[in-house]
Amino acid sequence: MSNEKNLVPFDKRTESERKRIASEGGKASGAARRAKRTMREYADLLLSLPVSDRRRWNKLARAGIPPEGCDNKMLVVFALMQAAQAGDVPAVKELRNLIGEDDTSTNDSGQLEDLIKGFQEDE
Repeated sequence: MSNEKNLVPFDKRTESERKRIASEGGKASGAARRAKRTMREYADLLLSLPVSDRRRWNKLARAGIPPEGCDNKMLVVFALMQAAQAGDVPAVKELRNLIGEDDTSTNDSGQLEDLIKGFQEDE
């Protein structure tokens, strides 16, 4: 690296420099945590809203979802399930992750392929 000679190891810095760097790092970490929490709150709000597109709402209703359950979270999971049924392997893995069956150490890839084939045969 061309600027490697400009780097000063942390243990060779003065006590005041170490405190200043640690303080700046703590402040930046707190700001990043707050920003991430805010984004998570925004996502939760948007996902909890009812489905506004009538065609998508009707699609959920035809699938048997009760009207009070037709929110954006359900719409996302429903779309994920449809993709998995179409043979989208990442969608199958994400669905398994959502329901807590993502332990790949006990399941071999053959079982996953059988699951996908089962979805495709049902169509």
